[in-house]
Amino acid sequence: MIIAQSPGNGAGAPTPAPVAAHHQARTNNHTWRHKRGFAEHAGPARCLTQGAKTPSSPRLLGLAALLCATTLTVGCAGGPQRATSDLGLFSPLYDGKSNVAHGTLLPVTSAAEALQRGDAALAEGDVDKALFEYIRALDFDDHRSVALTKIGAIHGARDNDRLAEVAYRGALNEDPDEVRALTELGVLLLERRDYAEARQHLQRALSINGELWRAHNALGVIADLSADYAVGQRHYEQALQLTPGNPEILNNLGYSRYLSGDWGGAIAAFREALLSDPRYARAWRNLALVYARQERYTDAIESLAKIQEMPKAYNDVGYLAMLAGELDQAETLFAEAKRLSPHFYAMADTNQRRVELMKGQVAAP
Repeated sequence: MIIAQSPGNGAGAPTPAPVAAHHQARTNNHTWRHKRGFAEHAGPARCLTQGAKTPSSPRLLGLAALLCATTLTVGCAGGPQRATSDLGLFSPLYDGKSNVAHGTLLPVTSAAEALQRGDAALAEGDVDKALFEYIRALDFDDHRSVALTKIGAIHGARDNDRLAEVAYRGALNEDPDEVRALTELGVLLLERRDYAEARQHLQRALSINGELWRAHNALGVIADLSADYAVGQRHYEQALQLTPGNPEILNNLGYSRYLSGDWGGAIAAFREALLSDPRYARAWRNLALVYARQERYTDAIESLAKIQEMPKAYNDVGYLAMLAGELDQAETLFAEAKRLSPHFYAMADTNQRRVELMKGQVAAP
């Protein structure tokens, strides 16, 4: 969870809002936003790549239906043509550079060989080649759920949630007990605010393997969103037993404690998160939030100053004070933000005027 920007307040100040934990790739510096389209298709008859064999097994028919829906949904947006016919039925799962670049690759004789090649390409940083190899593994009857889960992970890291979802659902169609697909689909659905189905997949994953920290963490967020803080904190504590010192989980635990009124426990968790990662901005923001609620404004400013400029720290803490009804303190903080930086003059001046309006010192325009 993080302190989200208050929508539409024009103040730029942080206000508390529970936010689901993202995929690990999205909480690091690697936020890929390469949304790729597919060639437009005229109708269901063109969902299968020309020349591809019609799948015969029920599971493959289910995957074909998912891919068909994906092609029609995503493909309508248009986009550059890609030579993906080599991948046959599964070509909609490929969103990398033209696979002509992979035309010199030797044929694979088994799913295990394709997976091994994909893993090697991924280790070398060639994500497109890895994706190509994982998709080639789908031509074989074994290891299909593993290949689809790896495909889903690549699309998830690229923020291509639609294809990630198709791959994870395809994996579960092959093997309903594929725990990584259950977990990652649950996290994806949580981000989409489909809490009921997310909970279903995450709980099933834990029923198969209780030592999945990401599943515990995600279920903790869902519990917090339902104000079931005791359950949420139990999930975070179980996650921390599996990955001690994880700053993301400690931050979520701290925010859950804050929401439940345990401000001292929240501060302890945020500080522990910052011992693990002193540059973890979410924990600094949440720590500042709790300090402001305790009217420890100097501590709140010092916390925010670790991750942003001092004038903005004064402005943001002033906004928190204003929300708490501490209008005199807010006015003082906004004035200091204006004094420190002309850059923040307009923003802080607007906030200071809001305080004056709330105090009834000036007439509304």
